[in-house]
Amino acid sequence: MFGLFLTPLYKWLAIGAAIVLGALALVAWDAARIHRAEARGDARARAELKAQADAQTDRNRELQRAAETRYTVQAGVREEFIGYTITEIRHVAAPLASCSVPEPARVLLNRAASCAREDTAATCGPGEPVPVAR
Repeated sequence: MFGLFLTPLYKWLAIGAAIVLGALALVAWDAARIHRAEARGDARARAELKAQADAQTDRNRELQRAAETRYTVQAGVREEFIGYTITEIRHVAAPLASCSVPEPARVLLNRAASCAREDTAATCGPGEPVPVAR
């Protein structure tokens, strides 16, 4: 029975099988190497996307802070403008307290005072708009 394995045909079949198994092992090793390289590439791509997302988040945060600062400054300018306007109207209208005021002037002044209290520039009619801080 052992003499059967010594025949040249089986010897060549064993060598061929070893070559095929070696080739399959090389293909499997190469596929594993390619897969590991792709995984590293995916990790690099994920890291790059995360860095881009973090940079965009920081940029959005800066834009939000700038918008809040602009709004705060504009609100301060608006408050100062309204306070100055009310003070100016009171100063100009002070002499009118001692004399009779015609009805149209009284209505106009009351409407201006109401507009200043409500801070609704759109309903105040024509004239100078509330200044915008830059």
